[in-house]
Parts: sequence; C-alpha cells; structure tokens
Amino acid sequence: MDSSFGELLRRFRGAAQLTQTSLAERSGVGFETIRSLESGRRKSPRGDTVQLLTDALGLAGAERAEFAAAAVGVQSVPHELPADVQDFTGRATEVRRLVALLASPGAIVITGPAGVGKTALAVHAARQVAFPAGEIFVHHRSTPGPIRAPEGGLVVLDDAEPEKVPKATKGSVVVTSRQPVPVAENVIELAGLPAPDAVQLLHRITGPDRWQQDPAATQAVVELCGGMPTALRRAAARMVGRPSWSPADLRGWLLAGRAASTT
Repeated sequence: MDSSFGELLRRFRGAAQLTQTSLAERSGVGFETIRSLESGRRKSPRGDTVQLLTDALGLAGAERAEFAAAAVGVQSVPHELPADVQDFTGRATEVRRLVALLASPGAIVITGPAGVGKTALAVHAARQVAFPAGEIFVHHRSTPGPIRAPEGGLVVLDDAEPEKVPKATKGSVVVTSRQPVPVAENVIELAGLPAPDAVQLLHRITGPDRWQQDPAATQAVVELCGGMPTALRRAAARMVGRPSWSPADLRGWLLAGRAASTT
C-alpha cells in the first residue's frame, strides 16, 4: 500500500479542516482511538470504525476506495458488492468469460446502453470468484481520477467515464460504462437479451402461466422492451400489480406509452 491507514486518516482529516476532537464529535469515534490510529500505536481499526470515519470525512470515489484499501491489511476485509440480482437470467457466455478474466489481475470493461444489465453482470460474476483482499464497489462518476485495485482484491467501478479507467493494476478492476473505453484490452459488449432469455425472465418474475396463454403478445412485449432487463422487469412488475391483465393488455399499454412519447 502507498500509505498506512493512519497516514491517510491524518491527511484526509487535514483536507477536511477537522481537528482530532472535531472529527471525534462528528464521527462518534473516540478521540483516543483517532489519536492512536494516526500515531500508529493502534493498527487494527474495527470495520464499523472505518465506516464511521469514512462518512464523517465525506470521502467518496477514489478517496473512499483508497481509504478502504489501506484498511484491508489492518482490519476485516471489505465486502462491498451489492446483492446479486435474484432473477438474474441468461448471459451464460458472458458470465463464464468474466469469471475467467477475473482469475488474473487487470481491467475488464462491460459496455452497453442503459438498462442492459452491466452492473448486474459484474456483480453476478464477481460473486463467483474469491478475492482475499476483498471487494470494493465505487460509483465512478464521483471520482476525481483513475483508481487502482489492491493486490488480490477487486474494485468494481460502476458507470465509469472512459478516461478514468486504469491502464494497469495489481488487482482486478471491473468497469461498467455506457461509452467505449479505448484503453481496455478485455471488453464485454452487452445488448438486449435474446428472446428466449427475455421470456424466461418474465416467467421468473410473475410465473409462466399468464405469459403462456398468449405467446404472440408476450413476444411483442419482449420486442417493445428491446430485450432490456430493466425494461422487462418494469413490465413484469406492472403485471404483478394488475392480476387481471393479460400479455395483450400489457402490450397495449406499452404501445400507448410509445405513441405518447413520440407526439
């Protein structure tokens, strides 16, 4: 690590123009704990202490990740990945490729339009791989510059800007971006789900019975959603909330919304 946890704590506290006393008051962490961490006398902050200090210092993006990475060697390993999507469907080829790439350090980029499931894929695959130094999840548009993953760890940079993607790293970095990333060697491009997978997703959310009653209308719903998982989940949720609706009713509602958006 480039800096010890205590050194980073002292630097970030100074940047925030806080004294040890004011940081203690703002964070709820004891003054003596802060002083002993900064002096190096105490090298094992608890996980909740790190989180309280992170919030009190207002750290975000790259600074937040750096602070968490510095704590890896002296406290419990961070596991910040969001929960896996329970109805994750399809993408078998992409999942296998991403899991294989995660076996070695480097940057991997997942690109595609909004709603195509970039973050869901990153999380789903990452949860199948063990990272001894833990996993850090960062919404990258809030970071001021590139970020590095700790050796043996994973950083997921969600919704990243292309110029902030690291060219080299000791750990694994998975980047999701709506824009092409020219510096990346390993790129996974996502499009809408194939029709069979899209229908399966609808079945998993609401059950298959209602969709199977009208396969043509169901296919039309898939096409109107462009195979996008986010749009399909919203459509299925609408069916869940309207037990009397058929796939034809949903198709009509989607068509009406499309017509309204073009007028």
